[in-house]
Amino acid sequence: MNESIEQKWIRTGEAVTSIEKVILESNIIVFSPHFDDFLFMLGGYVNELCNAGLLGTKKFHIKILFSRSNYLARTGSGNADQSLDRIKLATGKRLLEDQGCLDELLGVFNYTYELVGENECFVRGKILEDSEMEFPHGMYEDFNEQDKQIFARMKDRIRQLSCREDTALVFPVAFKEHIDHFIVREAAIAVAAETVDAAKATFYFQEDKPYGGIATPAEQQRIYHFVRRHALTVKTFEFDPELMIHYAFKYYISQVEEVYKTGIRTRAKLLQELLATGRPCDQVYVFGKNSS
Repeated sequence: MNESIEQKWIRTGEAVTSIEKVILESNIIVFSPHFDDFLFMLGGYVNELCNAGLLGTKKFHIKILFSRSNYLARTGSGNADQSLDRIKLATGKRLLEDQGCLDELLGVFNYTYELVGENECFVRGKILEDSEMEFPHGMYEDFNEQDKQIFARMKDRIRQLSCREDTALVFPVAFKEHIDHFIVREAAIAVAAETVDAAKATFYFQEDKPYGGIATPAEQQRIYHFVRRHALTVKTFEFDPELMIHYAFKYYISQVEEVYKTGIRTRAKLLQELLATGRPCDQVYVFGKNSS
């Protein structure tokens, strides 16, 4: 009998990992595609570190990759406006929202923050996916020349950081293949494979929310195969999805929609049920020799 995707996640998943063993390295460089993605990738992890009194053992550096944005939720055709005024409006709002959240989550001046300056998907003219969320789907076959150039630059950035010791490089696993997330993930796994013997940093692929909780079975299957194909180690940790939702709707006023709540809660509860844990769960996938 063929396994369901749910059964495969059970078999892939390990026992719950204690929070101090989820990311072993002291320096954590987060490749956040957009202004809200640090929260939706690592917000739960950071809160658990705080609860355990361990936040001070980590140093966070956050790279906002697609930092030139024209996207504002619930503005319809406005997201097709690629004018400088629109980019100023959207980028300014999103930047201030993000730093407000990070200041509370990590502590003011307790992290470093970099705007990389790539054009976000809608600035590049990408079309909305037919989905309950506003985002453009895309994989390799959808890349145009601009996407290919971004992909090459992303690989260069990652390669330059792969030689750092005691360093975790954290990327989205790209549930539902938002094209910006997909570019980052594929650049990361390509560099990880190229530098497997030389890299000193460890590559982590964090489940990105809320996409994981609204992914179709086919989309979940693609993530499962990505994890298996690259022999990634699965680390499951407990977290508080309600706190993540609280931060999202407190700070990211120009970004969030009600479906975010559904996506965050659904995936966290599913992992809790599949792995029979005491609390809702999140997962991160680790590449290579430093994954234990």
